[in-house]
Amino acid sequence: SKRGAAGAGSQVTPESMDLVAKQSMPLCMYRLHTQLKRDHKLMHQGRQQFWLFLKGAGMTLEDSVRFFQGHFSKVMSVESFNKEHLYNIRHAYGKEGKRTDYSPYSCLKIIMGAPPGLGQAHGCPYRHQEEAALSSMLNSLAIQSVDKAQILDQAKRGNFQVACTRHFEAAHPRAAAKGVNVDGVGNHPNAWTSASLEYHAQAGPAAAAAQSSSLLVPAEGAAAAPVAVGSSGAAEMATD
Repeated sequence: SKRGAAGAGSQVTPESMDLVAKQSMPLCMYRLHTQLKRDHKLMHQGRQQFWLFLKGAGMTLEDSVRFFQGHFSKVMSVESFNKEHLYNIRHAYGKEGKRTDYSPYSCLKIIMGAPPGLGQAHGCPYRHQEEAALSSMLNSLAIQSVDKAQILDQAKRGNFQVACTRHFEAAHPRAAAKGVNVDGVGNHPNAWTSASLEYHAQAGPAAAAAQSSSLLVPAEGAAAAPVAVGSSGAAEMATD
């Protein structure tokens, strides 16, 4: 889906990631971001899911390298990061190997993919997480209890995409009525994020600044020294 990149543009940067995660990511990506902030690493399938989502959301290759290096270098050397991950990020952006322009994962691909194991954070939380963990995530995003009950009920019934759509509706009241393009919300994480960014942009600069000051703390990956976006290491991209 190209829509996310067109809708988000430069709003998704290492510096804005904490705010974007808090207000404009569906749970599947919010969970990956939360684990990355906590552990400064993601397992293979989580990296693929998150790299391609951020690419689709408009994060540039240079910013993606800077963001992930800033986190990963807290648990490994910059040299190890360059050797183990730099090539693969560039590959995700179509800059290495066959230069394939990989698409971000759709909801269906995420739901039907391999479930996360111990220490992994990929997949669809509505399908792959216990109700208590789902409830905790929704609480951390300040979702009202009546809305949360409806979301959890849909997840319990196996209506994972409906649950995700209800989360969007609860977090973005009257979005469609305000003219926000909600096509694809519940079918693709990037459509969810694109619609959310559009919704919050409509609030105007003053509201955005107020939200930034209350929600945004400096992204831990933001201050990392830039690296040359060259290539090294071996490919691991196997998304299709």
